[in-house]
Amino acid sequence: MSDTASGRAQFSAGPARRLTVSLSLLLACIIAAAIFISNGIVMWQGWQAAHRAMLHSAEEMAVNMSQTVDERVRRTITAAGSTIHRLTFDTLRIKTDLYTRMPRLLRYLNPPQNMPLLSAVYTAYTDGEKILIRPLKTDEERAANNAPTGAIYLVQVKEAGGNNKTSQQLFYNKNYVLLQKRTIPSPDYDATTRPWFQAAMQAGGPQLSAPYVFFGNQQAGITISERAQDGLSVIGLDIELSTLDEQLHDMQPTPNSEIAIVTTNGRVLAYTGAASQLQAEDGMIQLPTLKSLDVPALQDLAKMNLPSSERVAGFNVRGQEWYGLKAPLTSIGTHKLELLVAIPDSDLLQQVRQDFMSQSLWAVAAALLLMLGGWFVGRHIGQKLSRLTTQAQRLAHFDFSAPPQGGSSIQELEMLSDVLRRMSETIRNFLTTVDAIGNEAQLDVMLKQVLQQTVHATDCTAGAVYLLNANNDGLRLAAMAGQQMVREDGSAACAEDTPFCHDTLSLSVLTPPHPPVGLRRAGEGQIAIPLSDRQNKPLGLLLLNYSNDERHRGMAFRAFATQISGALSAAIETRQLVDAQRDLFEGFVHLIADAIDAKSPYTGGHCRRVPELAINFVNRMNAEGHSPYGPYELSADERHAFHLGAWLHDCGKVTSPEHIIDKATKLEAIHNRIHEVRTRFEVLWRDAQIAHLQRLQQGEDAAASEARMQEEQAHLQEEFAFLAQCNIGGEFMSDEAIARVQALSQRTWTRHFSNRLGLSREEEARMSDTPEPPLPVQENLLIDRPDQQLQWGPKPPPVTRDDPANHYGFDMQRPSLKGNLGEVHNLTVRRGTLTEEERFHINDHVTQTYIMLKALPWPEPLRRVPEIAATHHERMDGKGYPRRLDANFLTLEDRVMAIADIFEALTASDRPYKTAKRLSESLRIMSFMARDGHLDPLLMRYFLEHQVWADYAARFMRPEQCDDVDLDALLALLPRSAPPPLPPEADTALTPAPEQQLAFA
Repeated sequence: MSDTASGRAQFSAGPARRLTVSLSLLLACIIAAAIFISNGIVMWQGWQAAHRAMLHSAEEMAVNMSQTVDERVRRTITAAGSTIHRLTFDTLRIKTDLYTRMPRLLRYLNPPQNMPLLSAVYTAYTDGEKILIRPLKTDEERAANNAPTGAIYLVQVKEAGGNNKTSQQLFYNKNYVLLQKRTIPSPDYDATTRPWFQAAMQAGGPQLSAPYVFFGNQQAGITISERAQDGLSVIGLDIELSTLDEQLHDMQPTPNSEIAIVTTNGRVLAYTGAASQLQAEDGMIQLPTLKSLDVPALQDLAKMNLPSSERVAGFNVRGQEWYGLKAPLTSIGTHKLELLVAIPDSDLLQQVRQDFMSQSLWAVAAALLLMLGGWFVGRHIGQKLSRLTTQAQRLAHFDFSAPPQGGSSIQELEMLSDVLRRMSETIRNFLTTVDAIGNEAQLDVMLKQVLQQTVHATDCTAGAVYLLNANNDGLRLAAMAGQQMVREDGSAACAEDTPFCHDTLSLSVLTPPHPPVGLRRAGEGQIAIPLSDRQNKPLGLLLLNYSNDERHRGMAFRAFATQISGALSAAIETRQLVDAQRDLFEGFVHLIADAIDAKSPYTGGHCRRVPELAINFVNRMNAEGHSPYGPYELSADERHAFHLGAWLHDCGKVTSPEHIIDKATKLEAIHNRIHEVRTRFEVLWRDAQIAHLQRLQQGEDAAASEARMQEEQAHLQEEFAFLAQCNIGGEFMSDEAIARVQALSQRTWTRHFSNRLGLSREEEARMSDTPEPPLPVQENLLIDRPDQQLQWGPKPPPVTRDDPANHYGFDMQRPSLKGNLGEVHNLTVRRGTLTEEERFHINDHVTQTYIMLKALPWPEPLRRVPEIAATHHERMDGKGYPRRLDANFLTLEDRVMAIADIFEALTASDRPYKTAKRLSESLRIMSFMARDGHLDPLLMRYFLEHQVWADYAARFMRPEQCDDVDLDALLALLPRSAPPPLPPEADTALTPAPEQQLAFA
């Protein structure tokens, strides 16, 4: 099918088009008219101009011919000179390294086609040793040398020595493998007597010989030679110039022209006519002379003294007029060559005379007619091209709206207009596809949008995308687009607008051949394109249904569809990678929370329960679209940031000492030290018995002594019970109890064993400053020794406002000691079981949370995660920790986290140091906290009224805790006045109040 017919078939779809003519025919007519008109205008100077033009053309031809020959020879000599210079560093010796190094040497000439004029390469030594390498470029050359099959190199070597009458022939293939080795009689050829050898030995650098006939193949050429670096040999390259005959023949300006290249001594190097026989002179084969060619025109031209070497001169040879030109060739070193060109007058001007009269008659007649026709045609084409130019300019200015349809009687213009329209549509489809790939976060929505654009861009009827399922053992239908499909018998498809009825497919459809897997209309085709990632792992399958027309049957459509599927694969892979990374990070966050809960069996579940409640709280407001402070709507990124912040709110507990987190009694450190105190009471018990026995030996009254002992032991029992009760801890310890503990600590007991044995290095270091008294020693029943006071060391935590290392705005009171293991100090804790030092370590988990999360490179959508996670212990009145932020700096999410954390802490039933509170009691305490400026009262009211706590209580609280809640009574406790409004932007939570800016410096 012709191009025109194919174009009609491709663009035949759509409304009926008017009859068109070929633009190429129309333009040919216009060009012909322009030629005739131009000939008519310049006809008055016809003969003179033609005569001058032909002469000038002959001059330019001769000059160009000489330049071409010069350039060809120069390039050949330059390439050969570069090669021979490299070879001078890599010469061979027959007896030492010929066979091992020959393959490497041949690589310099690989392949022979790189130097088509190369005839042979010589390495000739002064002692007579010779190595010749000749490329076998044709079958004739291989046959002439009786070469084995596959040989492309002939290597001929001759060893030194006057009695050596034989030489070795080596044949190599293209892989430099030796195919054959044979012995032949040595030719009568002494390289050391050749001019090229002697010139190279006498002078450094490459030497160029005069043109001559080669001894080996009787071809004309030149030799480039250079002395090797060892100074004992000469490398020579024979360059054939026989192809100049063919080149001169191809450059003949007229059939009877005579062209020759001659040397200064009259020898003919190249000639356009039949080749003359080489001449034997003085026992050597020589180039022919001009006289032997028997071409009188060239002989006379060679004898003429022309005024200029670049001007054509006329001369007469045996009654016939000729035009001749002599051009010097200086490309072959100092050996001068000359180009002779002789053109007969009959060839040069005869056709001009004939054409002159014929063109004169036709040009005048055609000029008038073509001028009128060309004007009408040019006007029509100009208007159409102007319209198409405007459409193309709109594309250049990024206006891809569909160009208006414009009819034309010229087929090519109509096709160009249609192409511009289709190009605009394709660009719009690609832009829409790129926008969907780049901006749509949900994979299914993105697939639907991209698939619709793909179906439209490929002019298909329908399409579907199948993706691997979660188990990677099958394909699931992910997206569909296109027309409603029907079965081939005319019945409807599975459902309306469902072109592919398979919800799932087997993985076998991803391996060739791909069988059709979806429904299609009668007469439609279907292409199945596997989708894979950059590692060529399968992602899914793209199905496209198309009309069986000319455009869709070619390979171009399949290639285009495959390229589009590549963009779809990249988008799917990117989305899946993003989702996988997000799931991995989500799992890692949950892993941290679970690890913290698993670290302590008494606080297990806290890191999971708090985010459950907080996220439910925020989702409730987001779903309703408003909060107590007005309209409320979080984006997907903001919800994700809050989700992560909630799950990471206690990640700093990984640094909290476990024995402090799980401290159930006041004397508990790594173990409960109440047992040490009990042992001392056991000693005092035995001391009372011993004193009783001693009194009996001294003759005291037995009854009185025993009564005294029993009284002392009863006191011991009661005192230890009191101390044990103090060790349990509680909500409040009275001043009387504290005074009694201090008084009991003054009771003494006798220690007979050294307390400096079996210690760790740290204990030894702490006790080194206090010398041990002589044993036995009297010690208090309860001990607060100096070594029990643990110091901070050189790097205390930077949490105070005036600490220059505090870069996070912390505003906490750091105790003077890192820890205090004193027994009296611990037993006199007023509330709970934690000392001031231990409570600081517990509270420090928030600072560690903030420091750890701040160190992570959060992307912009998640930049508030550290704030959300580390602000749940701040208070509305600014008395919280770790930064003492007040309501002016607490976002709504920060306030939600505080409510969730406190509610979980109050209702938790897995704390060893307190009992779980009932639901009503917990909500009542939180209502008082909201009234006292601890919690947000509006959010607390929302928490109560919308019963956000109800679902949490049902899931996580014990049945006996879930009592009745009097909401009205609780709401009555909340203040009537609203707290300060929320910060105008979330970023304000990062900015301290003026009085806090020092801590942020």
